[in-house]
Amino acid sequence: MKLQCGLKPTEGSLEMGSNQMYRPLKVNFFVQFVHEQGTYFRFHNLARALTERGHFVQIFGCDNQRLGPRRKELRDGVTYHIIPSFRGQSIIHPFNHPLNALAQIPAAGQRCDVAHLFQPFATAALGWKLSKAKIRFFDWDDLWCGGLINSKPCHLSERYFNCVTSRLEANLPRMADATTVCSTYLKRLALARGAKRVTVLGNGVFPAELREQGAARSQLGLQPKATYLGFMGRTTRELLWCFELLEKGRCILPNLRLAICGPARDVLDDLPSELRDAVDHLGSLPASDVVNFGSAIDLGLIPLQNDSFNQSRFPIKFAEHMNFGAPIVCSRVGECGRIGRSMPWVYLASSHGKEAWIHAGIQAIHALSDKSAAVVDRVEVQRLLSWASLSCLLEKCYLDAIDSKVAISSKLENATGNLFQ
Repeated sequence: MKLQCGLKPTEGSLEMGSNQMYRPLKVNFFVQFVHEQGTYFRFHNLARALTERGHFVQIFGCDNQRLGPRRKELRDGVTYHIIPSFRGQSIIHPFNHPLNALAQIPAAGQRCDVAHLFQPFATAALGWKLSKAKIRFFDWDDLWCGGLINSKPCHLSERYFNCVTSRLEANLPRMADATTVCSTYLKRLALARGAKRVTVLGNGVFPAELREQGAARSQLGLQPKATYLGFMGRTTRELLWCFELLEKGRCILPNLRLAICGPARDVLDDLPSELRDAVDHLGSLPASDVVNFGSAIDLGLIPLQNDSFNQSRFPIKFAEHMNFGAPIVCSRVGECGRIGRSMPWVYLASSHGKEAWIHAGIQAIHALSDKSAAVVDRVEVQRLLSWASLSCLLEKCYLDAIDSKVAISSKLENATGNLFQ
């Protein structure tokens, strides 16, 4: 019997069909950290959306930033089971700390329908591997070895981290019953590494109300009458592109400024004082301030060098900027380049590299200056890039994998039975 999951939005009753019955899935997410950064916004929002569909999702993770006992937290209706990281983080990175991995073994004893591992790190992978789950999924949303990690390690601790991450990244797609990825680039790579079922599952948004721009700027301490470029995130390899765009753009709009959140303050150290005075550094903002940041800026900046790391990922800020009505300047790289082609409010660079991206940015600034910038269709953005629709796709992936495994088990049982008849 095939199971139909998910509650109808307008009903709280069980959904029944002639040959189907509703049963919520029990899903355990295994993650290596629980602080609000990077992949957190992927697994947390997927867990939240699955929970809103009527499934029971728990997240098992490690707090790399705080010592203390194990604890349980409820975040947006999702239960977190959190262990503290063991000491020695200056020598062994908490993501691959063997004692952190051993501490997650009790989580493996909790029976569930689906165990879903996010990212290739030992702290979460051991509990996932030992989990008493019907099926195991692996989620791959960044290329680490050969992507983010592309230099030769200098210290023993770096060698250990790279070695463990490399082995897991190479083998987890093959070990999982199914794999979810955030890009077509990673789908090809996962299939080449022996993945059985691979689904591209992007990043999205929840519908959000815009704040009045003046109020949002006041909340963040931004200048009320300036025109703001906005950069959000911790991946700063191309941040210099934004500073160069700001410098050139101020020749067109003298009141042009750049608001940045995420990077450390030292990214401003080498800027000329005149340019540094045009940058508002907001530090690391909590997730609750994303609505203020998105509502405060006039143009979102997503500079991407054409390399394997950027081809592999799908920056969450791509959808977040548009969710709050800001057009985007973006490199024609990876998923952003593929999806942005159909959106007139995305100013895509004509080719790869810094000069093309800055040229696209200058075009966008001219459009802001003469008030001809394309208006973001927020309804269309939320239709195409919503966590709700992504959770529906993920739910289907779970059900298909369970059905397939049950069917294979039944065939094996029948074949075994026939041998003894």
